[in-house]
Amino acid sequence: MIMAKKTTIFLREDVYQAIKEKAGARNASNLINKILVEYLTTKESMFGTMKKTDVADLRDHRERS
Repeated sequence: MIMAKKTTIFLREDVYQAIKEKAGARNASNLINKILVEYLTTKESMFGTMKKTDVADLRDHRERS
């Protein structure tokens, strides 16, 4: 069972209108929850644009004596 919390958020007018057009005034919470779950559960790097790197092919750059 998923618990729901009531909160207040502040949206820009254009964002609110887009949500209202897409989901309707009564279903705005459901759409916002869906968007947030998708955004927060993606497995991207913390920078969002960095791809995962494999260090196995990196060379050792220490000077040889």
